[in-house]
Amino acid sequence: MHIKCIRVNLLLCCACLPSLLAISACQNKPQTSAIASTPDATVANTRQAPNHELAATLLPAAMPSNQPVASSAHPVLAFYYPWYNTSTWQPATMSDLPVITYNSSDNTTIDRHINWAANAGITGFISSWWGLGDQTDTNFAQLLTHSATLENATHYHFASSLYFECDSPKLSGATNIIQSLQYLVAHYSNDPHFFHWQGKPVIFFWDPLGNGRTLSQWAFIRSQVDPNNLMIWSAEGVDTTLLNIFDGIHLFSGGYWGLRNNRMTAVDQGFRAKVDAYNSTNGTHKIWAAGVIPGYNDTHIPGRQGTYIVPRNNGKTYNSSWTAAIASNPDWITITSFNEWFEGSMIEPSITYNTLYLDITQQYTRQW
Repeated sequence: MHIKCIRVNLLLCCACLPSLLAISACQNKPQTSAIASTPDATVANTRQAPNHELAATLLPAAMPSNQPVASSAHPVLAFYYPWYNTSTWQPATMSDLPVITYNSSDNTTIDRHINWAANAGITGFISSWWGLGDQTDTNFAQLLTHSATLENATHYHFASSLYFECDSPKLSGATNIIQSLQYLVAHYSNDPHFFHWQGKPVIFFWDPLGNGRTLSQWAFIRSQVDPNNLMIWSAEGVDTTLLNIFDGIHLFSGGYWGLRNNRMTAVDQGFRAKVDAYNSTNGTHKIWAAGVIPGYNDTHIPGRQGTYIVPRNNGKTYNSSWTAAIASNPDWITITSFNEWFEGSMIEPSITYNTLYLDITQQYTRQW
């Protein structure tokens, strides 16, 4: 019941609007395919869940003056994909398109995304990271810089983490994983706009046990990178034995099978109970991050097998997902996703839905 990740290449830029934030005058998975080591080729990197007009009309030009400071007590983090470029946006490969096509590296894009997210009550992104030298690394550095600009202008603290993409070619094998994590610790973990929980920097890991990786391997990796547990590592997956090494679990899938069977509340509360039972037995404080998802549609991805759709139902699916997540008393809530357009799980404003999913997000972040 994990989501498999496949790198495709696509991405796109453009229609760059002025930043939503009025700052200063000029500020601004199972299958294989031939895939590039960076996400700037022709069909962007994606994940697969297994069987188990214009900007002025979208949101205010600037953050509302009464926008509250993000609450560190209730983190809401959205999975974020900073790999798009001008060749990305093709109707043949996506179930919907953004109202504003863009290049992920553009300053106006980053400002717009942060402002939209903050306006909806999202407290940070979990930014897909494919390794040193990849555009996802350079764009994450920009994200942190723009988050500081947002806070200076609005006092809204937007703190983001990284999604360590374990299946990336650059992150293959224990040695590469260790060196990459040491790089992340040195370069980002002390940044004030890197997500911390109870004083510790947090990193999210995609499918740690996929492609032959083992808990014993991860135990060795952690002993080399974080021997004193000064960080928090959250693992994607449903296997609670992950908690022997990792500090919490999250569901990139959003527990979609619960949505399909109208059992989402039971699914989320089941994971809350499992984490609570582990903590009770072991005297620990492992973290349950409930996942929410607006829908899913990967049927347009070229060459992907086993595609399927979780219907959006004009927001009803997302409402059900949020209601169940909140009822499970999670430590954090993750959103799949802010902008995974290839798998159709995005809440970013689209041609079909405009700002519907940001509006719903704002409703529930205020409630939680």
